[in-house]
Amino acid sequence: MSERGAAVLAISGDSPACHAAFAAANKFPFPLLSDLHRTAIRAYGVLDADRNVAWRSTFVIDRDGALRWGQAGDRQMVRDGAEILRVLDLIARLRS
Repeated sequence: MSERGAAVLAISGDSPACHAAFAAANKFPFPLLSDLHRTAIRAYGVLDADRNVAWRSTFVIDRDGALRWGQAGDRQMVRDGAEILRVLDLIARLRS
């Protein structure tokens, strides 16, 4: 993804301390951001209000901050890295 000029980050409603422990245990190479008040989670429409947590979701946001692609689902959702790369390549072609 970095070869395509993309950055990966994760957002959840967990605390920064939780994220630090989780990132260390799982050796994540990307930042985990804390959204304690669910501001971003609500803005992207992925709040599971019954559980007060975010649905598993993935978004591609371009350099201008425009949402270009997204998917959301339950805890069983599988993220398709090949699909995300395809979307990044399509965005690059549209920009050129």
